[in-house]
Amino acid sequence: MKNRAMRKASPRLHALLAGLLVALGSVSAQAADADSQLKIGGALRARYDHSFDYTRNVSKLSFDTFRIDVNYDSPGLYGSAQYRFYGGAFPYDYTSQMGRINFPAFAWLGYKLGDSTRVVAGLNQMPFGLLPYASNTFYQTLINNIGLEDVHNLGVKVQHRIDAVDIQLGFYPTDGGSWAGTSRGGVRYSVNVVRADSGLAGGSHNRERNVMVGRLGYALPAAEGSTSELGISALRSTLHNADTDADGRRTAYAAHYAGKFGAFGLLAEAGRQSMTPRNPAAVGNGTVSFGAFDGSFNVASKGNFYSAELSYLLPVRLGPVSNITPYFNYSAFTKDKAGYKDSQRVIAGAHFSAGPLFIYTEMRWGRNDPYTGDYANGAGVGGDDVWKKTFYANIGYYF
Repeated sequence: MKNRAMRKASPRLHALLAGLLVALGSVSAQAADADSQLKIGGALRARYDHSFDYTRNVSKLSFDTFRIDVNYDSPGLYGSAQYRFYGGAFPYDYTSQMGRINFPAFAWLGYKLGDSTRVVAGLNQMPFGLLPYASNTFYQTLINNIGLEDVHNLGVKVQHRIDAVDIQLGFYPTDGGSWAGTSRGGVRYSVNVVRADSGLAGGSHNRERNVMVGRLGYALPAAEGSTSELGISALRSTLHNADTDADGRRTAYAAHYAGKFGAFGLLAEAGRQSMTPRNPAAVGNGTVSFGAFDGSFNVASKGNFYSAELSYLLPVRLGPVSNITPYFNYSAFTKDKAGYKDSQRVIAGAHFSAGPLFIYTEMRWGRNDPYTGDYANGAGVGGDDVWKKTFYANIGYYF
């Protein structure tokens, strides 16, 4: 499925992001303000996977991630960066070295223009839909798989708040690049449009450019101890095909709602994505290849997406275990093209703290789901159209 040759982001992009990391680490040394804070931390995580209904079921406890976090805050400047390492263990046991697959999740600096305006530049999260995530789940939603949830690209955004209204506008000339790993274009944290790996049937070779994105959120009146936001988002970009040297388009829009009512949480998002790629005739324009976490897969060019979640923070403490939050999430991607099978995902789980550990436990069901049995084409033409299930746990030590 993957090109085994080591791939790296361009030296120019490496230099730019390295400069951001150096700047983030040096601003505190130059700041005499007592309010300035630099925090360096990270996480070491393990995972347990137990699959059902697969041709070859899996039951493994493995190393998951090592990551380094840098955060800076002062009255004027602030910033954040995170770098991740994978490899040498399931599902990356096709590599022999732990850490061989590595990439930044984000790296940005921001400036505070008064109390209500912020400007952020670097590898930062695009302001689209529910922020920072569309769910409480570890595996996120199908909105993530089609490149519209938790996406960090290279660019600039402005955030301005006027009373109950939050306005965010961003421009991203390019994505965050492909870093160290085995995939041709998918060695990255965010799910982006990529050049497909050579083994991906029906794969395309596009790159997204000049993303213009905007998000408007309105904080609805709520009782004390509760919050409620209703919002809309829109995105437009260029898809440049490396084979035809022609430009296509990507547009997306969404409406979202986020509510917190005491211990109860409600998240909902619905929208549409439409892509008009200029792929070669032999590939066709019905799908566009996306990638992340050292792999690539196909996504239907046009369709609607949905996600809804209910969560509850249990008011109990069991010894060292606290903040127990069960959740139930349903997401779907319904495709326009006749013969393409719709994708669905259901996650029932909980996350909680146990001393220095933060733990997720999830049961995941997927149908034509790229992360639950139908990786290459689940989000594209669809897989075998059968519900499959996996139990997953992630145990993280955060420092």
